[in-house]
Amino acid sequence: MTELLDCQLNQWPDDQAAYTAAINENPANAGTATGTRRKRSVVNYSKLWANGRTLKIAFLDAPDTDHKKKIIDAASQWLPYINLTFEFVDDLLGDIRIATKNNDNSSMLGTDALLIHPDYPTMNLGVKPDHQDFEVIVMHEFGHALGALHEHQHPQAKIPWDKPKVYEFYKNREMNPLTEAQVDRNLFASFDTLDAIYTAYDRRSIMHHPVANTLTVGNWEVPINRKISKKDKRLMRLLYPK
Repeated sequence: MTELLDCQLNQWPDDQAAYTAAINENPANAGTATGTRRKRSVVNYSKLWANGRTLKIAFLDAPDTDHKKKIIDAASQWLPYINLTFEFVDDLLGDIRIATKNNDNSSMLGTDALLIHPDYPTMNLGVKPDHQDFEVIVMHEFGHALGALHEHQHPQAKIPWDKPKVYEFYKNREMNPLTEAQVDRNLFASFDTLDAIYTAYDRRSIMHHPVANTLTVGNWEVPINRKISKKDKRLMRLLYPK
């Protein structure tokens, strides 16, 4: 069956600290739904980097040249749609710090990366360069690093999950099993809020996990989306306008 891509979106647990970091980085993160910015957040502020800035991206564990190039090439696919520059560095002095030796794929959401101790990664890319979906996973994690949430958790998604089957599947798989709480947080919880503004739900988004027909009620599935969609591009242009 089609398996959901392994990804855990991480957010700083102290919302006040996360808010302070977001506002210090980009005062526009405090904007409300009455403004012109369209934002996507599980709380009533966004975690976007300051528009126009250069993000330093560090490799913490020295992947080989080919591995590093594949990460850079995949991440750089976002660049035509954002008003940011990526500078890839080989030291610890990165706004985003990548580890490749762990087994999981995960990222802090946007400016939450600023709250991680500088000796520790803000993104894990455990996927191996020869994996068929290596590029997809790297683009997906960088989408989170830019402030994008999981599209399958969009309030308009209405995915008819068969929750007992989903819990059972993730509890019993060999690689990176998930608890029910982790499944709830990464699959089921909607990021809806009363005053958030969204672009329309996008089944083709690179930020949408594939959804197996065997894990839903009825005939409902989403294949692996392997390209940045038109709506992904539109959203990023709204968040980081040139």
